[in-house]
Amino acid sequence: MTISVGCVIITVISYLVSVFGFAMIHTFEKYAWIMAFILLCVLIGQAAPHIDANAPGFDTGLGLAGSFLSFLAICFSSSSGWCSIAADYYCHYPATTNRVKIFMLTLWGITLPTIFATVLGAALGNAAVTVAYPPWNTAYENHGLGGLIREIYHPLGWSKFSLVMLMFTVLGNNIVIFYSSGLSIQLLGHFFHAVPRLIWSLLVALVIGILAVVGKDHLSIIVSNFVSLLGYWTISFTFILLIEDQWFRRHEGYNLSVWDTPRKLPWGLAAIMALLAGYLAGGVTGMAQTWYEPLFAQRLSTFSS
Repeated sequence: MTISVGCVIITVISYLVSVFGFAMIHTFEKYAWIMAFILLCVLIGQAAPHIDANAPGFDTGLGLAGSFLSFLAICFSSSSGWCSIAADYYCHYPATTNRVKIFMLTLWGITLPTIFATVLGAALGNAAVTVAYPPWNTAYENHGLGGLIREIYHPLGWSKFSLVMLMFTVLGNNIVIFYSSGLSIQLLGHFFHAVPRLIWSLLVALVIGILAVVGKDHLSIIVSNFVSLLGYWTISFTFILLIEDQWFRRHEGYNLSVWDTPRKLPWGLAAIMALLAGYLAGGVTGMAQTWYEPLFAQRLSTFSS
């Protein structure tokens, strides 16, 4: 099948599962990771003979520090994005659940998969980019990440099957995004709440599906660049939420009975101003990204070099 057809299939299945709500999503997520874990373990086993743990890095000194910090920021950005939708699922925990238990489940539930997949990707990328194993480099240069993984898995029949199954592992991420996006839009007010969640989720699915099809030839690069930008607002959002919960609501608590009564809820002006101040004063002026690099970042880059 073409990449466009694959994007459409993933979008449709993700939406259909998200429509049935939390119970279906929880059941799917509970078991879906098993297949992904097995496939990646097999990938490690088949790739191991051609990975050189002593392969040199590309930079030293200040360049190495910059690359490390950039990589660290991307890993943080991809993980911290869950902060904005975690509450959609934690509300199903009993109120008596131990807060330390929830914290540890969250911490290790994000940390372990992130490290596992990141280390594996770094090992494969190192072998492909440094031409430690020429067939991998050729596959990566000609066909990108998919071509690299296709070359690693063998024989060919098993490789094709594994790639198809790996494609469906994206569902775990998409389903919760479609579900939470619908809930988030409903929170904008009574007019938005009057529209069923499945309609809002459908609109989000259509937008994501169209963007995926349009950018299919450069999707990996686009996602990488976008994730680099994501951390600029997720770090601000995380700390605003933390301060609100641990400082302002620590003694007052939450009046859950007025969640849909706007006149009894805080305006959120302080949070919005804090977000804008942190983003505009620190993020926008200091970022050096593919899509935008302000004068301050250009001068700093020139000074460092």
